[in-house]
Amino acid sequence: MFLQVGMKSASKLRPVLVSTMSHNYSVAASGRIRRESICAQFNRSSLTTTRYFSEKKSSSADQSQERQDPNADGSNRTDIVLTPGQKVVAGTRLTLWAGALLFAGTCAYYIGKELLPTKMSPNTIFSRASDVVLQSKEVQNRFGEPLKVYGRDHGGHREGRRNFIEHTEYTDKDDGSKRCRVRFNLQGKFGGAFVFCEVSSDMPSGEFVYLLVQDKRNGHVITLVDNRSRLLTQRMAGGSTEGREALENLLGARKN
Repeated sequence: MFLQVGMKSASKLRPVLVSTMSHNYSVAASGRIRRESICAQFNRSSLTTTRYFSEKKSSSADQSQERQDPNADGSNRTDIVLTPGQKVVAGTRLTLWAGALLFAGTCAYYIGKELLPTKMSPNTIFSRASDVVLQSKEVQNRFGEPLKVYGRDHGGHREGRRNFIEHTEYTDKDDGSKRCRVRFNLQGKFGGAFVFCEVSSDMPSGEFVYLLVQDKRNGHVITLVDNRSRLLTQRMAGGSTEGREALENLLGARKN
């Protein structure tokens, strides 16, 4: 009797056990499938990440190679890379060369200004004034021959130190013309003198505003050329020929 009851109970529990085992198997199978899916996704993600970093590393290597090889693109060029020390040296050399060129240009300008034969240059004025002074009979008789002229006297006997001609350049405040005054020395058998000369940009080449010779011994002045009155007359007449002639006639009539 107990055996029959047990067999009946077992027959009743068998469907429940089968159902439970089926359910457990299904849960286990679905878990295994989910794990396999997660593992597959992780593997794909790892593969993608690995491929990305591999491509990035390859790209970086190519760029580095291009930087190291400037001719990688097929062009034939040579890039010079300077260190900071070399840059400092190159900058210093460029600065020195620029300073040297600027200094040379400045010297060339002033040398050309002194030596070029323009009517306002000191050496041109000195040369023309010297010709007039040396040919003057009054000067020859007073200072004796032979006569010689020279520039600034430094107290020495070297001729090269006497080549500098003292001069002053300015603009006349009355007529606005550019003026240049020069002074040089005259030496003769009986003594020496200072020679003073001035030219104006409004006057023709070869003419002087004045040319004076002053004896160093007593200060006596020999006037060789003096056009200051004429320039004053021209300025008062307004620069016209008719006005100048009328003013000269008026002054001449008063003198008479």
